[in-house]
Amino acid sequence: MRASTVPDRYAPPAFSPAPAVAEPAPRPFCPVPTMPSEAPPPVWKPVAGRVVILDAGHGGHDDGAAHHGLREKDVNLDVVLRTAAWLRAQGVTVRMTRDRDVFVPLPERSKMANRNPNALFVSIHSNAAAGGPNPFGVETFVLTSSFSDEERCRTALSRYNVPGNSREESRKTLRELTIRCRAQGPELATSIQRSLVRRLGEPDRGVKRADLAVLRETFFCPAVLVEIGFMSHPPTARKMVTPAWRDQAAAAIGEGIVDYMRRIG
Repeated sequence: MRASTVPDRYAPPAFSPAPAVAEPAPRPFCPVPTMPSEAPPPVWKPVAGRVVILDAGHGGHDDGAAHHGLREKDVNLDVVLRTAAWLRAQGVTVRMTRDRDVFVPLPERSKMANRNPNALFVSIHSNAAAGGPNPFGVETFVLTSSFSDEERCRTALSRYNVPGNSREESRKTLRELTIRCRAQGPELATSIQRSLVRRLGEPDRGVKRADLAVLRETFFCPAVLVEIGFMSHPPTARKMVTPAWRDQAAAAIGEGIVDYMRRIG
């Protein structure tokens, strides 16, 4: 009988550890690229439905200034019509003291503004200088400080009241409105002036104060008068005759108005 080749007991093969595998070198941190986040859109106060009264200076038999083939009444009206179109495209409600070549007395212009309390009143003119140095640039006017708030309130209260309110309530409402609107005038003027300088590239002659009828007699709206350029300055007059310049002037005035409404409310 052949001797058995099977061992008396089973012994598993000796354990051999797996050869060590080198760890890969750590990779430098590299964040997953992301698209830069877009800045949130500005939250503007709405301007739709806000009322702006645009006043084209002069008209009818009153030509205003006349230089280098330009008549002020024509330039003013054309720029007002273009400004009205620009503002309406933004949803602003626009009313005009005149939309054609007619004469509107100064008191009637202010009365129209006073019938629209809390609107904005913007009178548009073209400047001129007689003799001496030939100035150029843009400037905007607000009411002179020589009239006190108390004087203006007395005048406003002698002419207007708030229908349906008691006399005391009416006087209080109109007094507060008169003071507030006058205080807001310089801010509106600054906004329009800044926009005109930027868009037209004209020298900044600043915001000034003057005793002008449409400013003095407008009580219940912030009121400004804009001089968009000097017709008496030949290089300016050559630009003022072009539709492109008038479009720029209108857009500048419109932007200044809308910027003011969005910031001030």
